Amino acid sequence: MDNQDLAKIYKDIEDYLIPFLKLDPYERSLYYYLLRQTRLIDKNETIFVITTAPQNVGITDFAARDRLRKMDKKGCIRILEVRRDGLKISVLLPTEIEGCVVEKIQEIQQVNIENVDFYNDQQFRETILKREKGECFYCLRKITKENYVLDHLISQLNGGNNSYKNIVASCHGCNSIKSGKNGEDYVRDLYRKRALSQEELEQRLIAIESIKNGEIKPEI
Repeated sequence: MDNQDLAKIYKDIEDYLIPFLKLDPYERSLYYYLLRQTRLIDKNETIFVITTAPQNVGITDFAARDRLRKMDKKGCIRILEVRRDGLKISVLLPTEIEGCVVEKIQEIQQVNIENVDFYNDQQFRETILKREKGECFYCLRKITKENYVLDHLISQLNGGNNSYKNIVASCHGCNSIKSGKNGEDYVRDLYRKRALSQEELEQRLIAIESIKNGEIKPEI
């Protein structure tokens, strides 16, 4: 098995198998341990010795037995035989588990950006911050995922929605001061207060128009 194959297997495990089967930390450790004893060295099966093998994973014998049974039911391993010297086990790769990789790909493809609620849907909120390249949309100060907030170009009270055409990333200061004003009026206020230069004001007004027209989309 070459490095390219290993990289793909690892990516499939992290991106698809673990979230798809909801593996807990013990199950994840056991899966990687069993994978190392089988598929990564071109073996189809291994003997898992309950009295010794769990020590390599850092869990108790009882927890190992419990998790292995659950993993067998989830379908990422198969307990082929219970023997005196341990459990005979085979390991399935993510691509060999029905619905694992395919279902995730279909889920991504089915996301329609026009229907996403960027204000309330946690998995998409940070895409707005990335679109703004880590800057407050209004005053251009640096912001991070620890201190940013989302703001409406047209407030909800004035009919603004939560689409990418109306949501921007903002610092707390601008979000608080702007209140119910629309984006154009607020950046003009910043210009009058000399928080923005003439060039920056013009750039902000162009950016607002582009976002409202759907020309600047976040990556989802």
